[in-house]
Amino acid sequence: MSFSSDIKDELCRLQNENQCCRFAELAGILRTGLIIREVRNRNLLLFITEHALVSRMVYSRIKEIVPDGVEISGEKTTRFKRHVVYRLNLTGITAFKEGNELLGSVGINISLPEKTIEYSDFDISERCCIRAYLRGGFLAVGSVTNPDKSYHVELAFTDSRISSEFMKYMEYFELKPKLIQRKNYDIVYMKEGQDIVDFLNVINAHNALLEMENIRVLKDMRNQVNRLVNCETANLEKTVNASLKQVSYIKYLDDTVGIENLPANLKEVARLRMEHPEASLSELGKMLNPALGKSGVNHRMRKLEKIASDLMQKEK
Repeated sequence: MSFSSDIKDELCRLQNENQCCRFAELAGILRTGLIIREVRNRNLLLFITEHALVSRMVYSRIKEIVPDGVEISGEKTTRFKRHVVYRLNLTGITAFKEGNELLGSVGINISLPEKTIEYSDFDISERCCIRAYLRGGFLAVGSVTNPDKSYHVELAFTDSRISSEFMKYMEYFELKPKLIQRKNYDIVYMKEGQDIVDFLNVINAHNALLEMENIRVLKDMRNQVNRLVNCETANLEKTVNASLKQVSYIKYLDDTVGIENLPANLKEVARLRMEHPEASLSELGKMLNPALGKSGVNHRMRKLEKIASDLMQKEK
């Protein structure tokens, strides 16, 4: 199962005791997830999902209000990969007073002959109900990428009024959603790990939140280790290159004037560098008697390099 599927399964198992929150959640589902599609020369009002628990929850909620207004079916599809798509036919709710009252109460106006769904404003004042409304929208049209790979949450809306509404309610919780158009959809999305964690908290997906936080910690640790390794590798490469350069001009001095003829302080450093080409300047300094700091060793190496350079210039 995907990370998105796990989140939706978790949300479907939440127990919403407050009727106001149950209604707000259903409103979020219906205002984002309904479509009209022509099937065998009939215009049908449908809710389509790939998630079994989501389909079961929506079916049960509608059934409570309009017992004869919903039918459910599943069909296998090979789009992208083989899986089952669940189709809820809600066309029947428009034939009942309770169904039309439900649609009206969530700000939805259906015209099956014209294949149109129009939305009016849906204002929510209670903080808990805003959470539930956002949760319903995510269940219907939301997805989250596997945080092991990348950080991305998005909700795909077919109506600009609904996308603006969801952005407003997300910003109410100090989230920072962004909007792009993709084909015929408004995509409301976030790509920052902390924003996604905060969003999961808002919709009460606490198990998924903890899992994502664990993954973020592990990724941060891996990144830190990689940075340290890269830094150590770069430092080692720098040390090796510097050492090779130092060894080359010390060999040149030995061949031309002889190391033994150098001043005592330079002779000792030159000898140690030849014996320990892998050592850093700090390590060489500790081998001297008396010990010398990194800057002191570097100063002597520069003197050796200058002597070698001057001799090379004279030879030219």
